[in-house]
Amino acid sequence: DKNAFVGEIPNISGMTPVDNLEAYIERKLFTLNTGHATAAYVGRMKGYATIEESINDKEIYAIVKEAMQQSGMGLISKFGFDHDKHFAYIEKILHRFENPYLKDDVTRIGREPLRKLAANDRLIMPMLTAKSYGLPYDKLLLSIGAALHFNNPEDPQSVEMMKNIADLGLEAAVSKFTGFQANDPMIDEIAAAYRKVEKLFPAMA
Repeated sequence: DKNAFVGEIPNISGMTPVDNLEAYIERKLFTLNTGHATAAYVGRMKGYATIEESINDKEIYAIVKEAMQQSGMGLISKFGFDHDKHFAYIEKILHRFENPYLKDDVTRIGREPLRKLAANDRLIMPMLTAKSYGLPYDKLLLSIGAALHFNNPEDPQSVEMMKNIADLGLEAAVSKFTGFQANDPMIDEIAAAYRKVEKLFPAMA
């Protein structure tokens, strides 16, 4: 935040002073983190162990890239980011996901799904931002649908999520996880996405 400096701003390699720090915090969270989570949840549904394996699947790559672009268009509309620069940032992140040396485990990236399904986090918030500007968000919905399938007995939040879906029913559980009111149309859209990813990846559903 360049407005937080007292006196002259030092010239430090790698540092970019900006007027609106919140915009760049959201850019990171809703680009890198959104893409990472999408690759993890969709990849796990297809049986992959790492982000690299997931992103090298052409079908998953297309979903992840478009989810990031849908999030990106919301960010561009909200904060006025340069379209070409932001889409180049998305490409940079996608190349990072392909790095075979990172060995990002989809189980680790997908852990704590309830936190990631919160209204202000990396899945719901970019979807709502895109929706608020009348932009497409179908691939972000698929990411949310896949997250709701994240079944890991070693992850307490995953166990809680699975139990709530079984005990309350999908729609009531989604309302509880996301904070949407029970009569909010988004509940039905998320439920439809949950069932759509089951059809896309039936072997792991």
